[in-house]
Amino acid sequence: YRELTGAAVRNLGSLEASSKESLAKLNPQAASLISLQWIEDLEDIDKMKAVAKSSGEDPRIRTALTVKLTDALGSVYPPPLPPPAREPRNAEPQDGGDNPGTRSSAVF
Repeated sequence: YRELTGAAVRNLGSLEASSKESLAKLNPQAASLISLQWIEDLEDIDKMKAVAKSSGEDPRIRTALTVKLTDALGSVYPPPLPPPAREPRNAEPQDGGDNPGTRSSAVF
């Protein structure tokens, strides 16, 4: 499926006949030629996810799959990433070494 030409992709017909493994291996250029009607007709969630992974950044396909998968899964697709861990603003240096940018309460 990685080597499919545009004409070959246009002749795939129903995506239901392809395996999820084959759909996941489509290159983004080939996946961009998938008909929106084929996506609408697709019922298998794993195959929808496979096409989503292979489709690259094509906005028309990404939008169709995001809407369809969100409806099918009952939650946002793709799931949001967790926020990055942040250190507290007033955190003390861990090494205990000298930090020229901090004040010291030591009296000399």
